[in-house]
Amino acid sequence: MSENKLSNRRLAELNKKNLNRANLTRQNLIGANLARGNLRGANLSNANLVSANLREANLVEAKFYNTNLTDPKLTRAKLNGCDFTKADTKGCDFRNTNLSTCKNLTMQQIRAARVDETTLLPRALKDTMPNLGSY
Repeated sequence: MSENKLSNRRLAELNKKNLNRANLTRQNLIGANLARGNLRGANLSNANLVSANLREANLVEAKFYNTNLTDPKLTRAKLNGCDFTKADTKGCDFRNTNLSTCKNLTMQQIRAARVDETTLLPRALKDTMPNLGSY
C-alpha cells in the first residue's frame, strides 16, 4: 500500500503491516488499525491518530512531533526512543507500556494520558509522580 493513499483511508486496516521508517507526516489516520504493525522509525509528525489502534505495534524511535494522539490504544506498544515533542496525549492509553526511554515526554502529557502501575515512566517523571493509580 503506497504512502500516498494512506491520507485518504480514515479507517485504514493496516493490522500487522510493515511501515518501517515510513514518512506518515500529516497523515489522517483517525481510527486506523495499526495493531502489531512495524512502524519502527516512522515519522508521524503532525499526523492525526485519534482513536487509532496501535496495540503491540513496533514504534521504536518513531517521531510523534505535534501528533494528535487523542484516545489511541498504545497498550504493549514498543516505544523505545520515541520522541513525543508537543504531542497531544489526551486519553492516550499507555497502560502496560514502557515509556522509560521516550524523549521529550512531559508530566503534562502523562497526566493527560491513561496510565497505571503497569506503565513504566522515564525516571525523571517517575520521581515526580510516586502514586500512579489508574486514570
